[in-house]
Amino acid sequence: MNDTWLKIITKAWNEPAFRARLVDPKQTNQVLEEYLIKIPPGVTYVVKEDEARGTRYLVLPPTPTDGDPSLTIDNFGRDAQSGDPGF
Repeated sequence: MNDTWLKIITKAWNEPAFRARLVDPKQTNQVLEEYLIKIPPGVTYVVKEDEARGTRYLVLPPTPTDGDPSLTIDNFGRDAQSGDPGF
């Protein structure tokens, strides 16, 4: 996992006001940009909080546009951990 994201998580755990800004869809991109994360034009990030019990969120990456059925997370230009749901 990216060190910057780990710093953001740690700050969110320790600072309720920061956490509130991070999970506010109107402020998420701004918070990420404060950590020098480049947001592509037209992209809006949304942070969802997992619960200790109950609902857990998994993010399915978009299908590669070239349609090659043999592609895996390791060979289409993404870090293998980008699809790791944490279990």
